[in-house]
Amino acid sequence: MKIFSTARVFVCCFVIGTGGIAKGDDRTTSPSVDAKKTTAAKISPDADEAATPDAEPAEEEKAKVLSIGSLAPSLDIEHWFGDSPSPMSEFEPGKVYVVEFWATWCGPCLHSMPHLAELQSKYEDQGVRVVSVSNEDLETVTSFLERPVSPEILGLPEPKEEADEDATEPDEDESTEEEAERITFGELTSAYSLTTDPDKSVDEDYMKAAAQNGIPTAFIVGKDGHVEWIGHPMSMDGPLEAVVNDKWDRGPAKEKFERKQKVDLALREIFMAYRTEHYETTSRLLQEHADLFQGTGYESILKSIWFPTALATQQNEIALKLIEEKIESNPDDVVAINRWAWEVYEAFESGWDNSDKILMTTTNALESALASEENESNDALWPAYDTVAHLKALAKDKDSAIEWQQRAIETAPDDEKDKLKAYLRELTGEASDADGDSKPADEDNED
Repeated sequence: MKIFSTARVFVCCFVIGTGGIAKGDDRTTSPSVDAKKTTAAKISPDADEAATPDAEPAEEEKAKVLSIGSLAPSLDIEHWFGDSPSPMSEFEPGKVYVVEFWATWCGPCLHSMPHLAELQSKYEDQGVRVVSVSNEDLETVTSFLERPVSPEILGLPEPKEEADEDATEPDEDESTEEEAERITFGELTSAYSLTTDPDKSVDEDYMKAAAQNGIPTAFIVGKDGHVEWIGHPMSMDGPLEAVVNDKWDRGPAKEKFERKQKVDLALREIFMAYRTEHYETTSRLLQEHADLFQGTGYESILKSIWFPTALATQQNEIALKLIEEKIESNPDDVVAINRWAWEVYEAFESGWDNSDKILMTTTNALESALASEENESNDALWPAYDTVAHLKALAKDKDSAIEWQQRAIETAPDDEKDKLKAYLRELTGEASDADGDSKPADEDNED
């Protein structure tokens, strides 16, 4: 396999990966009471994995200017693989280019490779050239291209793990599978221009300039050298065909992309402020961009940020409104209510004053859900009992807090009881009794 090293080269196809702008948020909240570290995990699954984009400095993001309709930057690609076509750096007028960004570690990128090869073959006689750009080092990509392609990527069934001992010759399907296994990534991608640019200059000119984080991402560069489309390579068939046949209307695509670009940039700014615990800034940005997010599908994600932000900034009206919405949408969902009720408890523990209505509303919501027919006999809800106990203690209703904590201890698994007992001793002021089991003060209160 021949490798070309050149100065600047230019090709264009920008694609947003399946992950888009976002990545899963692994944020967790550390409980204020040791017992809660166990109980919260037991009743509540991890908080909804809100898709949150990687945070980058807001001012830097605002400087990004590449969009649909922009003149495509020339390419400065260091390494080109394969014998043909030869390296290039400038777009030739009258031809169409697809510049796609990928990496050896990116599963969706690998699954896009057969499609890119197919498109290159389909449109080669119509002046289309596909250039795929990684930013990894030369050795990594060279080694990757020697690897065999899995049948899954080629859309074939996986080969059988064990051969039939009585079989003498493989049937036709098995032969096909074995042959497919011998195809390397170098052979698969030989139909188009595979490259890598370790200094990341092309990545800066395209991905960063267009505020795109996810790969694979493709840019279609039209016959006049301007960016016509930006998106996932598996979704570009229609736009590419229209561009090739001079039937593409750049206007609607530009409007749609730039709106999404604004949303993406606003999300990054919000999540950077939130992750760095600048809650006042988070609150301001959420309010400033409220109209921008309407109809985007991010509303529920942003509400999950609004709530802890309102708690942290002690915005009583906003917090109470969100609590009421949560109760209305899931009045009997103990798991969901227990999750946000504990956030309320922590806000009070952090010194929240003058919010008795929020405390009462939260406590009533959790008690009501526990009293519903589907939950009243469910002993697996002991973590919620523990939460009610903490809320009752905040309301200075010690007797009720003790009863709820005793119920939590009675119904919890044996390996959780010690942690729950520790809080009960905190409530009662009793000395540690490691061997004894706490019992409810009044059996009639179990319901």
